[in-house]
Amino acid sequence: MQISKSGRAWTRRTVLGNAGGLFLGALGSGLAWAQAPGKVFRLVIPYPAGGSTDIVGRIFATTVGRQLGATIVPDNKGGAAGLIGMQEVARSKPDGLTLGVSGIGTTSLVPWTHKNPPYVFERDLDVIGHLGAFGSLVLTRNDAPFNTLQEMVAHAKKAPDSLSFGTPPGGSPSHLTLEYLKDAAGVKMLGVPYKGHTEILNGLLAGEIDLGIVSVPQAQELVRARKLKSLAVTSARRSSALPDVPTVSESGYPGFEATLWNVLVCRKGSDKQLLARINAALNTTFLSPEVTKQLQLQSIDFEPFSLEATQAFVLKEQEKWARIAKLVNLKPA
Repeated sequence: MQISKSGRAWTRRTVLGNAGGLFLGALGSGLAWAQAPGKVFRLVIPYPAGGSTDIVGRIFATTVGRQLGATIVPDNKGGAAGLIGMQEVARSKPDGLTLGVSGIGTTSLVPWTHKNPPYVFERDLDVIGHLGAFGSLVLTRNDAPFNTLQEMVAHAKKAPDSLSFGTPPGGSPSHLTLEYLKDAAGVKMLGVPYKGHTEILNGLLAGEIDLGIVSVPQAQELVRARKLKSLAVTSARRSSALPDVPTVSESGYPGFEATLWNVLVCRKGSDKQLLARINAALNTTFLSPEVTKQLQLQSIDFEPFSLEATQAFVLKEQEKWARIAKLVNLKPA
């Protein structure tokens, strides 16, 4: 259940009911054009095909497009850690026909990673809805001499810099989550730079490093196959994909939470009634058994957010990641 900004409880039943009301209201207010054949939305996915953002974007395009009676065409525009794709959305016409999938990096971290960013999120983009979230796993090799986060921290404190940690690109959500955890635990470790999560997983499997932080969707199969050990998950709640893995908060650091998420965005100034209609279609569709099953396969947890609740969520996350960026003394490049 999600509580909206107005204090109203959003459940499966209320979302489905409200979505139907929005649908009829849209028809009566002249937005029936969205039901007409031939109307096409473009969905900019600011990363290459195959990753979690791409997968959730394509699920949205297929299923919500069907719900709207429209065509939503996915368009992968990777590069510059997502900035190239989001720049295209920010520079599109404010007609609601160009949509984008935006995560923590492109929503909350741009001012902290770039001196001259190509867009200002609050000025140039509107948020439409929440596309789901997932945590990251604190991973170690199977032969590591510890099995819990507490044991790992005790080992690291006893012998500072004795443990090596695969470090993702500077300024990425995973990098900040790592620094956030090191600060919370009060430990020092030897950072080993890698290009991305795949390389960190390979480094762990090859015994090159002791630890790494990788998203649940990318690492879950290796944990299930017992090729790697997971010490904790960084989300506020345990992952439905790996329910036996405790959270960092449960492991001795109350309040620790670093969840990866995506939101749907468009150019600022687009018609609010249209955005509300897309939001309702998104919430209805993502609560359906068909999509719920697809999301569960990707370890993505979804809760329905109204337009107002999505905006409040993004504001809260921007404030949190700003605190983390300051905590680790992140400097824009």
